[in-house]
Amino acid sequence: MLVSGVALGLFAGVAFGGDIRRLARLELRWTPVLFGALAIRLVGLFVPFSLWLYVAALLATAAAAALNRHLPGALLIAAGSLLNAVVVVLNGGMPIDPRAAEAASLTYPTDGLHVPLGARALLPFLTDVIPVPIVRGVYSVGDVLIAIGGFWLPFAWLRRT
Repeated sequence: MLVSGVALGLFAGVAFGGDIRRLARLELRWTPVLFGALAIRLVGLFVPFSLWLYVAALLATAAAAALNRHLPGALLIAAGSLLNAVVVVLNGGMPIDPRAAEAASLTYPTDGLHVPLGARALLPFLTDVIPVPIVRGVYSVGDVLIAIGGFWLPFAWLRRT
């Protein structure tokens, strides 16, 4: 969600008159931690890995975003990442609603990071329950916050005068 939010924010920022050269003045704190966490999450799309490595990547993203709280949208990224980490730890994976997956035409993920949403799930309203059929995905409230923050950061940064 973060990468797609940032990409859309960059596109929209430029489309609405922003200056792409402003990116050269963007100072991110803890950049290696942020990019390392994102790399872990991207690798996880193709290679199964430990649930705890996924949690560590979420927490590292939250920490790096919080340290960049001076940037627009960074606190939304931190909050969304933290919410997702809490849900994953409490449930031993990210619960996904099978009905939402069906509504999004998504084949139920078998990546080891997702678990079926059941009656015993903790914080079920924060799990993957939001179907988005246009991208064949199911998202959580945390994912939505991450995407909004990821969009807002480059969009607002490019448009500043």
